[in-house]
Amino acid sequence: MRLLTPLFARHIARDLTVRHPNLAPEEIGALMRADLGPAASADHLRLVDAVVARVPAEVEHEPDKPVSAWVLVAANLVPLAGVLWWDWSVFALLVLFWMENVVIGLLFALRMLCADPSDPALWLGKLFMIPFFCVHYGMFTAVHGMFVFMLFGGDKAAQKLDLAEPALRAAERYDLWLPIGVLVASHAFSFLWNYLYRGEFRRAQLSRLMAKPYGRVMVLHVAIILGGFGAALLGSPVWALVLLVVLKTGLDYRAHLKEHSAS
Repeated sequence: MRLLTPLFARHIARDLTVRHPNLAPEEIGALMRADLGPAASADHLRLVDAVVARVPAEVEHEPDKPVSAWVLVAANLVPLAGVLWWDWSVFALLVLFWMENVVIGLLFALRMLCADPSDPALWLGKLFMIPFFCVHYGMFTAVHGMFVFMLFGGDKAAQKLDLAEPALRAAERYDLWLPIGVLVASHAFSFLWNYLYRGEFRRAQLSRLMAKPYGRVMVLHVAIILGGFGAALLGSPVWALVLLVVLKTGLDYRAHLKEHSAS
């Protein structure tokens, strides 16, 4: 029974959250205890506690929701500074945003690894789904990177999807290490704050985690590449690059809020 408790708790929590969307976790726990009555066994009470831990605590944490989103917006001020004061080209921006997509993929793999670690059954799914995600997302991101380095950087090495060397050269040439570090820190903060501290990992579903980054990255990358083409055709004026950064930041902010409000 104890081995299956996390599995049962996750499914019960989802069902009760749908049936009682306005109840806080402890209120749902009180409902369950009332249904069980005074003769509830220790196993049943343990199941109630496990369910409560997996119910989204939006009521409790609603005032704090925007914190990580604003950290992400603040991190995007660094690329804006690169355009305004460090003479970045459209290629430098696109390389930075592509590297951010790599970071997002790595953190989603870490999310999958940390998803409800107390559930033994879930670890069986992780053995297959995490390697599959790494290969699939890796190829997805590599193809995007190939377009960035070939079309905007003129780097023929990218034809073979050998992107490590071109990425390192671009990072050195445009001094991207600080912006990369800032964006990594913002996504790491979101992981620690939302996923671990707020307990999203307890109710995470591997299948949903696998799908989540694709929609966000696809929308961002299409918008960024189209905006990059537009800026390049205009001769990369500062106003066009600023508009590109603002567009990316707005899409990022909206996607971030949507992702965590649904968790």
